[in-house]
This record gives sequence, structure tokens and C-alpha cells, in this order.
Amino acid sequence: MEKLNITECRIVDQGLFQCPSAGLFQCSITGLVFRMEGEGEVLYRTVPWDRRLLAQSGKRPAGPLFKFTCLNGSICQLCLPHCEIYPGDGCDFLSVAHVTDDIIEFLDPHEITETHIIINITGFSAYGLTKDKEAPVFPIKALVLLFHRPSDDPELESVLYVLLLPRNVVLMKVQEERARRNGLRETFIETTSDCELTPDQTYSLSTDGYHQTKKFDTDKDYENYTTTFEVSLPAKVKKAELTLKKKKNIAWSTLDLLSSLFVNPPLPAATPARPPTFPGRDFITKHRIALETRLGLLQPILLHLEECKVLNAEEKEEVDSKSTKTLQNQALLDMVVRKGARAQEHFYQVLKKVNPYLVEDLEEQTV
Repeated sequence: MEKLNITECRIVDQGLFQCPSAGLFQCSITGLVFRMEGEGEVLYRTVPWDRRLLAQSGKRPAGPLFKFTCLNGSICQLCLPHCEIYPGDGCDFLSVAHVTDDIIEFLDPHEITETHIIINITGFSAYGLTKDKEAPVFPIKALVLLFHRPSDDPELESVLYVLLLPRNVVLMKVQEERARRNGLRETFIETTSDCELTPDQTYSLSTDGYHQTKKFDTDKDYENYTTTFEVSLPAKVKKAELTLKKKKNIAWSTLDLLSSLFVNPPLPAATPARPPTFPGRDFITKHRIALETRLGLLQPILLHLEECKVLNAEEKEEVDSKSTKTLQNQALLDMVVRKGARAQEHFYQVLKKVNPYLVEDLEEQTV
């Protein structure tokens, strides 16, 4: 298997990928690679797998499921990152799922490199890697991710959450999901995380005063990002060595694990929060007339707003159904304003990502 030769790479914003010319371009967040026939823009995001559809075909996920929209230009190849380590060139158990609504088809790879599965494409919707349920079990490239939750009382134990995940998960999505579930008190620990692990095999994690054994289960790791080990750390501990083993063989370890967590003193008790401010509300009020005619491409804005639950599919279709661009803009602004300050703030933040020059120009006019 030859290593994929990426000639250029450029990531513009989360989910919005711009390619200035023909060639290969890689997203630094997801590891996706696009072969463009010319200049273009691609909008994409991860979406949940329909495991019922996969199970009916004897398949299971082997990577995230990505939903794509090509805003401009044309893509002729898509390269999806994988985490397999082959004992030779055997790869018959891998395929790419092409998902459109409730229809799923499985595409044979055009080529497999050390890092990516390459397919030729002519249309869009959703693509993701799958593996036969009865595929042989080989070691895969994996990650050991650590999240630390300090105690509110420095005299009490803190908790270290250890996640064993395939390496082709989207790390940013893991961090976002952990933050959504557990709030901002949990800290992601930057450390060497790469290793090789064998699915469905048992691993033991140990440190001073702690030893636990769990199975490396990859069945739902591309969506749930569940904790594998939960380690209670003694109060005021300054140093710890963490070791992951399969039987007597060390699969991963880190030394002086906690030193970075105690560089700064513990956070003081939280002060009463100030009422939140929403600059987005003022922005729409001040620039409503200009926004009705200058929003530019609506699709990336609508997709982002749908993803963060500001709009639903029916509301998005209602905006799309308007006969002119100005009427579409007006309909979108009306919906956002009716939903209140938080929806207007989401709209403002999305517009700053998708059309930063417009926001900058409008805000300069009010300085």
C-alpha cells in the first residue's frame, strides 16, 4: 500500500472547506482528503449512522459518517481516513457506505493507502467507512484520550476519564460531545495518545492504587465516545504514571501524567454569573435592511443553523421555497428573530464563520 501523496491542504472553517485550484486537499480537523477538478467549496459535517440499515447488510461502522454538500466546483475523488493495520494487503472486509435518505449502497474502494480509503464519486449525500460484521480481528491504530475532572474541594479526590477509541474518530467531535455532557469543568489532557489496540480484546489500566480491566469495544465509538476507565485520583497528587497493558505487554503508557494540571493553583470558587449578553441581537437589529440583500450563499448558513438546532428541516425548506433571494433572506431573518436572543446569537456566530467579510464591513459602518 502506497502512502497518499497530498500536494496541498487548506482548512478554512469548521465544516467549510475551500480549494483554490485542482489537486488534493486535506482537512486538518477530520483527516478527509478531496481530489478537486478545479476551484471549489465543500460543506460537510458528521451525522449519526443508521445501525439498522447497516445490520441488515451485515455491516458495522469503521469510521464516522460524513454528509457533504458541494457548493461550488467539482470533486472527483474522496479519501476517507481509516485505522486498519493489515497483515499484508487484505482488505476485502472494508467498504464505503453511500447513504441517501433510507437507501444505502456499499462501494468497493478504488484504492487503499496506509491511511485512507479512496473512492471515485459523482454525487453527494453521506459517505462513511464500514466493515463486515464477521471481519477478521486485527490490531488497529487507536487513541488513548484523557479527560480530568477536578473536585470542587481540593481535599477530595478528582477523577480521570480514560477513553480508548479508533484513531479515525474526529477528535474535535469527541471534545465537543464531552463538553456538552459534562460541562467546562472537565479538562482534556494533551499527551501522547497514539497506540495499537485489538478490538474485543481485554486491556488493563493501572496506576498507583488503581488497577482495572476492560474490553476494547469499538462497536459504538464513532458516536457515543463512552468512557472506558474511570480513575479516582487522591487529593493533591502531583505525579502519576499510567500504563495500559494487554496481558503483560505494554500497549501505551505516560509518565508524570498530572504535572501539567498543577502548574496553576486551583480555580477559586465560582462567582455569581453575569447575565449573558447577545451581540447577535443588536447586530440583526442594526443591519436588518443590509442583511436582506447581502447575505450571499444561503446554503452554508442554513446547514449550520439546522445543525445547531436553530432551524428544523421544514423551516429550511420554507426559506428555500421563496421565489427570490431577497425573500429568502427576509424569511430566514424573520424566523431567527422570532426565536429570540439565543437564536439570533447563533445566526451571528454562523455568519461570522461563513461570511466574515460581510460582518466586518457592516460592523465597521457602525464604529
